[in-house]
Amino acid sequence: MNVFASIGIVILAMLIMASLQLVPGVFALFFHYVSGKYSFRKASSLSLYFILGSEIISAFLFMSAFFISYTLFLNDLNPRNNVLTWIFIGIFIALSIACFFFYYRSPHSHNTELFIPRKYAKILNLRAKSVKTPSDAFVLGALSNTYELIITLPLYIVTATEIMYMHNDYFADDVMTILYIVISSIPLLCMYHSFRIGHNLAQIQRNRVKDKTFHRIIISFSFFIIALLIICFRIA
Repeated sequence: MNVFASIGIVILAMLIMASLQLVPGVFALFFHYVSGKYSFRKASSLSLYFILGSEIISAFLFMSAFFISYTLFLNDLNPRNNVLTWIFIGIFIALSIACFFFYYRSPHSHNTELFIPRKYAKILNLRAKSVKTPSDAFVLGALSNTYELIITLPLYIVTATEIMYMHNDYFADDVMTILYIVISSIPLLCMYHSFRIGHNLAQIQRNRVKDKTFHRIIISFSFFIIALLIICFRIA
């Protein structure tokens, strides 16, 4: 049963990663700006560098979390047998509540402003406007992926730990690792496709506003279920 609990936790973590809206929001602004300044071919090329930057920093953060989790195992600090388990349970319950009420600044308004400080939102907007080269796009993709670390870092750690539990069980740990890293790029690829088939920022933004409640509920509910699974299957 433990392996199925691990699979469930990893799938829920993937669902949260695919539902987060900061990086897709920055990508939408970025593509809108570059498509207004450059040819569609160049805008498409720059957008792929943005996605690459986002994926590489995601992989780096995940592998760092994997190293931390592996170190804990080597030192016999198995999280299922000590206070770390309860710390993570508390973190996930707190994130469940916080994401439901505060992920969007105004959950019922017709905008998609997120919880990050306005100063940081302005920095991302200015950087999105000033992208000129592939390296600019790469850095913007990497930078935007770090602004939700308060949400993603606990997910990286718990996912790395659960993949270790699944080692040699049903799924190879390297396959699960690749899937977890790749899943965060799906919203970006979907948005990239939307731009390529002729949708503009206004149309994409309307869809993002319409999906606000869905994303908020999915993120909050998934965090709560992860906490519940850890309570049920990881408490010695």
